[in-house]
Amino acid sequence: MTLLDDVLVAHGGAERWARARRVRARIHSGGVLLGTRARQLRGGAVLEVGIGEPWGSAVADAQPGRRAIFDDGAVRIETLDGEVLEARSDPRGAFFGRSGLRRNLRWDDLDATYFAGYAWWNYLNHPYLLTRDDMVVRELEPWREGDETWRRLEARFPAGLDTHCPVQVFYYDRDARLRRHDYAPEVIGGWARAAHMCADHIEAGGLLFPRSRRVVPRGPGNRPLPLPTLVSLHVSEIEVA
Repeated sequence: MTLLDDVLVAHGGAERWARARRVRARIHSGGVLLGTRARQLRGGAVLEVGIGEPWGSAVADAQPGRRAIFDDGAVRIETLDGEVLEARSDPRGAFFGRSGLRRNLRWDDLDATYFAGYAWWNYLNHPYLLTRDDMVVRELEPWREGDETWRRLEARFPAGLDTHCPVQVFYYDRDARLRRHDYAPEVIGGWARAAHMCADHIEAGGLLFPRSRRVVPRGPGNRPLPLPTLVSLHVSEIEVA
């Protein structure tokens, strides 16, 4: 068996992932990045994402009458009755060129919806996302983390898929659970080398998810820095349909 096979088994198995359609959860978000560029994403929300299909929605506690939708690359804000209030068909393109200058300082609601929407869709679809036919995955040399040895997968994402960047690395402990995820989110900047640390795994609907997530900068030697916490994420009340 390959490392990806082991990871799939540890996170619930390929058959369970193929049968799943949606994941619903309560999330709580914080951190330096959200306190500067994307204040809309701080605090609690109820999140739902598609399994396989690139779709997600969130209803924030601070805006209970509005739903933010990520839908295969496009985004919109709508009322709970489905009335569209704002929409953007190419939100990723707005982060680059002249229009991207403002986004170095602050994001509007649709910017925040795009970033959070594609990110959570990626996170909650792991490791099923890595089994796509257009994904190129290979095992790297092991990584020493304290007194543990973590195995690693490098994933090359296809062009056009909404994700942080084309090449990302995933780290797994002895039980093949996800413990770290490295990327450089392009919508923030190629300089933003992040280590996304994962812990406190829980089973829901036969699938395994980390409940505690903390994103920190990657420093010299590819080591995660203790501070600052760029994004903190806590997941609870997970349900799989």
